[in-house]
Amino acid sequence: MRKTGQPSWAKRILKLLEQARAKDPDFARFGAYSHKYKLSPPASEETIREFEQQQGIRLPEEYRDFLMLVGNGGAGPYYGLYGVETLKKELCDSRGSRLYPVREEPVIYPKMSDEDWDRAADPQGRREGKEVHPYAGVLPIGSQGCTLMTGLVLTGDYRGQVVYYDEDYCGQPFFVREKGFLKWYERWLREVIAGYSDEEMGFGLYLDGNSGQLMELYEQTEDPEEKTEIIESCYKFVSLPGKQKTFFKKACAQETDVQVRMKLIKLLAHFHVPGMTKELEKLWEWGAYAEAVSIINYEGTWEVKEVWYERVFEILLRLRGEGFRDACHTIAIMKDYPNVHAGRLKDALAREDLDNNGRIALFHCIQKLKGKEEVLDYFLHYLSKEENPTLLIYAVWCTEGVDDRQLQELYVRLMDKYRTHENAVFDYKGSQMVLRGGGCMGASRPEGQLVSNLMRQFDYFGLDYRGGFKLLMDGGRWKAWKQQNGFQGA
Repeated sequence: MRKTGQPSWAKRILKLLEQARAKDPDFARFGAYSHKYKLSPPASEETIREFEQQQGIRLPEEYRDFLMLVGNGGAGPYYGLYGVETLKKELCDSRGSRLYPVREEPVIYPKMSDEDWDRAADPQGRREGKEVHPYAGVLPIGSQGCTLMTGLVLTGDYRGQVVYYDEDYCGQPFFVREKGFLKWYERWLREVIAGYSDEEMGFGLYLDGNSGQLMELYEQTEDPEEKTEIIESCYKFVSLPGKQKTFFKKACAQETDVQVRMKLIKLLAHFHVPGMTKELEKLWEWGAYAEAVSIINYEGTWEVKEVWYERVFEILLRLRGEGFRDACHTIAIMKDYPNVHAGRLKDALAREDLDNNGRIALFHCIQKLKGKEEVLDYFLHYLSKEENPTLLIYAVWCTEGVDDRQLQELYVRLMDKYRTHENAVFDYKGSQMVLRGGGCMGASRPEGQLVSNLMRQFDYFGLDYRGGFKLLMDGGRWKAWKQQNGFQGA
């Protein structure tokens, strides 16, 4: 029988889920786009009982109740939670052979010693082709991407506790601090609603608590490991309040442990706390390049940038994320120096590990620099292969002013490709509207913005913006313009 009625805790979770969905409407948080903060309808008790009997297990009560009273999979940390049907597929292969020994007693535990982990993971045995099951007694309840998983311990002292693990055994499992599935799930909802970031560290890997609570924890401990854990947990905040900035800056000045002090300097630099330029050499010595570049970019005077920009060039290829973006901004600021030119960024352009934000920052930087012809070959290839219209917008903007026939032919091909896209057509209609004062609506959608940028490379075909857009959307006039300007084969 299905459990009837919803207890207060289930209603609270569903209410928090609504708030989380409202907080992240664009699904920007890691994994959110896969579940979109939606849960499948609850499972019946018969469905749960049948699954348990098939697997020979009894689900932990909190998780069992969640499936029956809240939702049968869907919204959850990372890529969400599995429902019962997905669990069945995860536990057995297509022939019905069991992949996870969920009936066995667990062998993992929190903060395992290296020796115990090696014994459980048995790397030598795996090399010899032996079957190894270090995650016995653990139910996989969700994916974190690639081979990283979220699991639930089924028996023993840690029954009902959530654990993160790697199916490739590349590191020890991590037991979350929350005692029970529901506290872990509610914490995820609270942190989404609070707007915490999971870019620096994945959800659940850091301490719970707001900035004030973490500051109080720091005041109460003298243990370097605990201090480090508190410091690293602060990276979940998008910004740090002034009170905490003052506190941690004072703590940094008084700290005698070198490793803890380095962590504090990096934290203060991350949140752009003033007065950190004197720490640049220390950060560089410690290899904390991203934090050093952050200080140079946000706090460094012109004199500081003059001294450090060549060293920023030297470590550019080591940087990722915000550190890389800060470096690009610093280099762009030094654009008037003779030895700062686009050719020096060829290796950075060739990087395949840059995310979209990093590549856009790099394009922004190059757009400011002289010598864009030095990287023309890269952009000829890039513009012919890239499919993301947003990235194409910045690439076209970046090559603006480069006089090259091949580049112009690529621009024309891109206009041919995107001029009839529904978003370009939408922005075209806006361009034909006459607003108060005689103006018109500018392009607002990616494909429309791309087409607008491309038209600008030809000075809107000798017309104004409205007239240029009208010519492009008229198939006959557009064909005639191409023929008149020698782009018949474009």
